[in-house]
Amino acid sequence: MNPYTKEIVQLYDIIVHGKEEVEAGKTELEFVEWAFKKVCARKVEKILDAGCGNGRFLLPLVRKGYTVTGIDISKDMVEECNRRLQKQKLKADLICQDLETLDFDSEYDALICMDSVICYQLEPEKIIDALKRFRRALCPQGILILENWNMLAQWRLFGKTHSYEYTSKKRKIQWQERDWYDTFASIYHIEVKGTVFKRGKHHKFQYEEVLRAMTAGEILMYLKEAGFTQQGSYPDFDLSKTGLNSDVMIFLAIP
Repeated sequence: MNPYTKEIVQLYDIIVHGKEEVEAGKTELEFVEWAFKKVCARKVEKILDAGCGNGRFLLPLVRKGYTVTGIDISKDMVEECNRRLQKQKLKADLICQDLETLDFDSEYDALICMDSVICYQLEPEKIIDALKRFRRALCPQGILILENWNMLAQWRLFGKTHSYEYTSKKRKIQWQERDWYDTFASIYHIEVKGTVFKRGKHHKFQYEEVLRAMTAGEILMYLKEAGFTQQGSYPDFDLSKTGLNSDVMIFLAIP
């Protein structure tokens, strides 16, 4: 996977979430802390955020008093996360590193891997290897929280182009997104092309996401293969919701 460019990092929250400097919401954080307190057998104090990005989960967890280490393959994402930490006068250890070289040994009470980060590993062998590294990073009876976008539930997007626009006092951004799915290889493609208008000038940008699409059963199988002895899955951060047409899949696992 190629790291995001600096410009895409600056546009990422707008393109993905429709607004700037997005953080995990109340329901997402309540689920995470419910898992820490009700599912994990040890007290959670130290957290590893694998694929922390610009800090969507990392910042609010630091604000809640946890000691968080964030890793991300993109140097520019790490720099943006650090900028947001400094802006809010928060502190966390940040490391530019990919999942394939993750090498911690029983250091963390919890490990979170959100926003489909595990899906950038396109081959099953690499997914299992990354999950094994997650397991080794956890203390005994620690907890893994893994969130994936339910790509196969997005079939209405396949093969279509969708247009979006965002306007602020500083700039206007127009972009198009096209999604398609390789059914043989189980690979999901997202292609984004757009234009930024600012101070009477404009320039174009584009990038592509290439992700492994997986079913819930497949992920649970990989977790078991990686050595997690307990696994569970949820169709939403809101525990009252059912799995019908769920946009996300959340997995909890204990080594």
